[in-house]
Amino acid sequence: MDATKRRMKILDMFQSQNTLKISFISKKLNVSRETIRGDLSVLQDQGKVTLIRGGAILIVSKDETPYEKRLDFMVAEKNEIAESFCNCIKEGDTIYLDFGTTSLFVAQKLHRFKKLTVVTNSLPIINELYKDDNIALFVLGGRARKNEGSFVGEIAHEYLDSLNINIGFFSGGGFDTKVGLSNFSIDESKLSRIFVKKCLKVAVGVDHSKFNQIYTQNVASIEDIDILISDTIDRKIYKKLEDKIPEVISRK
Repeated sequence: MDATKRRMKILDMFQSQNTLKISFISKKLNVSRETIRGDLSVLQDQGKVTLIRGGAILIVSKDETPYEKRLDFMVAEKNEIAESFCNCIKEGDTIYLDFGTTSLFVAQKLHRFKKLTVVTNSLPIINELYKDDNIALFVLGGRARKNEGSFVGEIAHEYLDSLNINIGFFSGGGFDTKVGLSNFSIDESKLSRIFVKKCLKVAVGVDHSKFNQIYTQNVASIEDIDILISDTIDRKIYKKLEDKIPEVISRK
């Protein structure tokens, strides 16, 4: 892994917490602590982190939410995943889009379709799609979470009984060949787990940096997933998945 990719991966690791220890990053990326110190020093010069004893703190604009911050990570990879998911959709489908940033990249590509029904709890996706006359948009109500721009709570859950979903798109903070898809947000993950059970097909889209990462909240087990989409998948990981998931889409 070259230095630029490694530093992008370090920034991506700040998704779940604003402070990271050098020892933690070193272990996760399997490189020396001296290398990580150098990377963090470069990121500090770029105005992205502040060095502290033994680690670094992410610099976040007061006007920028964690969701908005993540929109700038892995943009090419998210676009590629979104395009692959769109190839799994057919005209007339009812689809569910989860709250993650990759789902917004999917939403931006749905305008090509002449007839779709979209169900979502994501405010950015609502803003993207509500003016499109070819998309019937169903919005899950509930309590608004400003950090993620999503609606959560029992109001959203009660609405689910009347819905039939052809295919749902889910993403998250981590993906593991044994655990499946996981995330760090309790409320959003609870709603995602309910939708996993409602969808006739479950598609999970994660970029390569999410593999071998496990967060506290399970979203979808390996057995739940019908389609796994990524930009690239390590050959060893691909071998473990090809017999467990019916369809795996990636650049090998």
